Amino acid sequence: MAGHGSFSPCHRAGNISFNANGIRNAERIRIQQYRFNNSNQLQKFDIGYVTLDQNGQSVAFDFLPGESMETIWPAGVPHDGTLIKSTINIELGVTSVMYILATLGIALAIICFIFMVVFRERKLIRLTSPNINYITCGGCMVLYTSIFFLAIQSTDETTATAICNVRIWLWAIGYSVAFGPVLGKMYRVYYIFNNPKPNKKRVVKDWMIGVLISVLAGIDVIILVIVTTVPELRTTTILKQSTEYPQIVSGAFHDTTINCIFICDSQKGYTIWHGVLFGYKGLIQVFAILLAFGTRKVKVKGLNDSKYIAAIIYVTSICLVVVIISFATLRDKVNTLAVIYSLGFWCAATIILLLVFIPKFFATYKDPEGQTVFPPTVVQVDTEHEKVVALEKRIQTLQQQLAHEHKVCEDIKRLTISRDSNLGSIEVLDQCDAHSSLNHIPPTNDTSM
Repeated sequence: MAGHGSFSPCHRAGNISFNANGIRNAERIRIQQYRFNNSNQLQKFDIGYVTLDQNGQSVAFDFLPGESMETIWPAGVPHDGTLIKSTINIELGVTSVMYILATLGIALAIICFIFMVVFRERKLIRLTSPNINYITCGGCMVLYTSIFFLAIQSTDETTATAICNVRIWLWAIGYSVAFGPVLGKMYRVYYIFNNPKPNKKRVVKDWMIGVLISVLAGIDVIILVIVTTVPELRTTTILKQSTEYPQIVSGAFHDTTINCIFICDSQKGYTIWHGVLFGYKGLIQVFAILLAFGTRKVKVKGLNDSKYIAAIIYVTSICLVVVIISFATLRDKVNTLAVIYSLGFWCAATIILLLVFIPKFFATYKDPEGQTVFPPTVVQVDTEHEKVVALEKRIQTLQQQLAHEHKVCEDIKRLTISRDSNLGSIEVLDQCDAHSSLNHIPPTNDTSM
């Protein structure tokens, strides 16, 4: 539009006029902003006025009452530069510390394994089922290995997806294989001391505990196979902004860099099937608590591990609860999540190894031959000497009875002589003499009684 002019646009009351320079003939311009109101509906708000000079240049901006930069831009003034997405990884320091702990844990599991192999013929070690303890060491090593995948993330989508799937398989199966032997041995102790009808032919053998461990790990495999094969449930990755790192504004054009991380996720049900997996582990622990409570009064050394198993259950329960909470609330905080996940499973595996094997180390050191494995049992056994003493006491009792009868006979004899000296009295005397002769029976050493 050239020169002076004015017109009345559609849908607007009043004229808009311009000067020779094409600038609106107005001293103040009202500024409005679209924003959501309290009802979450988009609405236009007046926020202030711009004052112009004769050349159309803004001189001042005046906010309306109640308006400010905070109400206009609650999240801060947006930058006009290019938005740059940067894919990041877990901090090197976090990964290094977790890798060191995982390596130490694997070394501890190997030491426990070697200990069981070297001392497997000792009485105390045989009582603890060394073959089952080998499985415990193997399960803990798998659980430690999962930390190598929990404490790292890739900047490549394909590699990150593979890491997400491997870490789930390792910690799920590793936990069942590590905790399954503890559960199986506790059930065997419970069966021995709480079975109302003991039967030597029906005992919980090592191969039965092995079957139990296979069933526990098999349930994990079934859940994970379903999750892996169903496309909607299959674990993938999404690129999400990390809240642990602030935005970086740089350059003359105020380019904004946001840090993103690949997060494990699926199209649907990722939280639900994780809840199923964690809930299954919780049921195993509840069952173990009941068994430990049922065997709390067993006093056989080397056989009763209920107090240690109870400690294992309590500690692993706390670890799982912490892991579940972090899974639900800290998925976008990659470093924090890696630390909590790794430490949770590291503590669970380490507690299992320490409380299962360390008591065996000390017991084997103090009693290499296992002489004090079972408490001494007092049995009442009658010796030959005790039998002779009892027989002599019996003979003395009989002699006392005969002496009493002899005295009675002597009294009768005197009475009979004083009254009558006929044949009848002689017969009485003869009978008394016969009884008195029994009083001189010599003691016998015959123990045939």
